[in-house]
Amino acid sequence: VSTQSTGGDNHASWEHLRMSIPMLLSLNVAGYPFVGADVGGFFGNPSVELLTRWYQAAIFQPFLRGHAHIDTKRREPWLFGEEATANIREALVLRYQLLPYLYTLFYEASVDNSPVMRPLWYEFPEDSAQHSNQKEFLVGPALLSSPVLESGESTHYTTLPGKEVWYNYHTLTQHEATSSLSTIVKMSTMPLFIRGGSIVPIKKRLRRSSELMAGDPYTLIVATNSKGEAVGRAYNDDTKTFNYQKGDLMYREIKLSNNQLTNRVISGSYASPEVERIVLLGIGKHSATLNGKPLTVSYDKSKRVLTIKKPGVTLSSEWTILLE
Repeated sequence: VSTQSTGGDNHASWEHLRMSIPMLLSLNVAGYPFVGADVGGFFGNPSVELLTRWYQAAIFQPFLRGHAHIDTKRREPWLFGEEATANIREALVLRYQLLPYLYTLFYEASVDNSPVMRPLWYEFPEDSAQHSNQKEFLVGPALLSSPVLESGESTHYTTLPGKEVWYNYHTLTQHEATSSLSTIVKMSTMPLFIRGGSIVPIKKRLRRSSELMAGDPYTLIVATNSKGEAVGRAYNDDTKTFNYQKGDLMYREIKLSNNQLTNRVISGSYASPEVERIVLLGIGKHSATLNGKPLTVSYDKSKRVLTIKKPGVTLSSEWTILLE
């Protein structure tokens, strides 16, 4: 992966917030994945609304940095009031939750130069209507971010491309592919959707730093497609040394097919924390077993969400969970 870069000295304006997305997408598809835009703008002083919306967009971009000219006003989130502080904190917490998925994407970028931040046409080239979409973007193949980019916006419209289902990341609600999904906008609104057929590794425990998350357990979000299938990958290493170049890493494929959730070794044997929770979306099965033994589960019938609690597995070892 290349060294980091920003898009230059931007300005605290809605126009520059909107411009940051096509700029970063262009750099990613050109083989420069570790990029971001100065949150809130380098020059000028952002309003409460602009700073909040900028954080909510930037947490899904590869390089996240709050940075400004020395002559601008201080802009720590807590200086913008309790509501803004809470909304920005919520955005940053989400960024930390997604670090296992982002780390996997960066590893893959280092291997095959695949972009971390992707225009919709990258994953959906057959959908010509998305070739000019510069307001939304994909984070890897599995997540779609549709940030609020207009001041005072009350109703937000999101394109969910392709022919498969999507899931609201926050509510787990299922949606069909559409060119215009409407959302009532609040200042806390961060539209994020999981692509049906994807598996996303995350960590949900709140820590003061990513270093303190190293030993925390994983949660796997399994978002099924119309065939009841899903696939994803997870990568990890010590995050500090170059030992991964000698094979000291963990790279796994997790796959759901024929009612079997399987973890398969791709490469490496680096020790991984346990999986504490598996959340299966769009599933009709109500129980699960591992090696013939029943697992503890809960099922939300209205959302068709099956949650497997403490299955007793890690991502380091191979295993198969049967859904029944």
